[in-house]
Amino acid sequence: MKRSARLTVIALFALGVAAAAWYLLSTRLSAPPAQGRTGAPASSGPTEPVVELARADMLRIEPGRLTRTLPVTGTLAASAQTLVRARVAGDVLDIPVREGMSVSAGQLLARIDPTDFELRVNERTAQLRSAQAQLDQARRTLENNARLLDKAFISQNAFDNAQSAVEVAAAARDGAEALLSQARKALADTRILAPMTGIVAQRFVQPGEKISPDGRIVSIVDLSRIELEAAVPASEIASVKIGQRAQIRIEGMAQPSSARVLRINPSTAAGTRSVTVYLGLDKVDERLRAGMFAQGSLTVDERDGLLLVPLSALRERGSQRHVYLIENGRIVERSVETGLIDESASAPGGFIGVAEIRSGLNAGDQIIRQNLGQLSPGARARITD
Repeated sequence: MKRSARLTVIALFALGVAAAAWYLLSTRLSAPPAQGRTGAPASSGPTEPVVELARADMLRIEPGRLTRTLPVTGTLAASAQTLVRARVAGDVLDIPVREGMSVSAGQLLARIDPTDFELRVNERTAQLRSAQAQLDQARRTLENNARLLDKAFISQNAFDNAQSAVEVAAAARDGAEALLSQARKALADTRILAPMTGIVAQRFVQPGEKISPDGRIVSIVDLSRIELEAAVPASEIASVKIGQRAQIRIEGMAQPSSARVLRINPSTAAGTRSVTVYLGLDKVDERLRAGMFAQGSLTVDERDGLLLVPLSALRERGSQRHVYLIENGRIVERSVETGLIDESASAPGGFIGVAEIRSGLNAGDQIIRQNLGQLSPGARARITD
């Protein structure tokens, strides 16, 4: 009986040892080996998360050129234009020009009925002949009186009266000449001539109409020289100078045009508080017309050798600006001081707007150039393709 109990205990012990061995073996086989680069077992601690960044999200800072521009918009205007008016009253006989026609300086634009003015010239001519005849008679009388005075046949007073009559007749002759010149000028003014070379923009009267002095006949514009009248905010006018260059696009034209600042208005416009700047086109296309809308950018400052970053890379916290960098495989937040900013300039990667970095970054630093959400400084980062 004692031997049978001993055998039972030995069998139970062997069974327990076999079960423990089976459990250990199955656990080892189901768990993958965790080893580091040296083959040693890995640490059993928690794994630190890694932020993966695309290489396209990074930008290496290199010195570049910054061009600060101002947007300009306005309409084209002819630098030379005139409004031709009538100088005399009368009936319009003929206007041989119409809108859109080219005219040369001195070309006939309109004719006013000259009948009344021709009659007035004839009248003034007759008055001049009469005055000249009276002057001739007064001179002959003076010569006769001079001979009589030498012989003491007349008094000195009679001679002085004859001399005065000559002076009066000469003045009347001069007045008649002036009236004749005035009448001839009025007759010449019945022919309206072009004061400049250009294109007829508008015709205000028709043949047969009655026109008064200073009445409008036609307007002429010279499209050989065209200017862009652009409004610049008063806060930016201090940076605009004569001779600065601009690139503008005109509605209906495929290619941009270059221009430069010719003049700056000395006062602001009422209501808008803007200052008008006049830009002259370097090359005038014959298809351009006054009044066409144009917009572009005026270069007001240009510097080279600056560290530039896209505006999309800047983060603001209060009055401080900072960027995110990758250093030694970790995200680093770096405060920067900015200088010139151009919101319309093109930055690498297709971004619009760049800023000059005066301090905080060095050439060769890699920054995250756009907003990728909330990033934690100090977190591990990895750049992938």
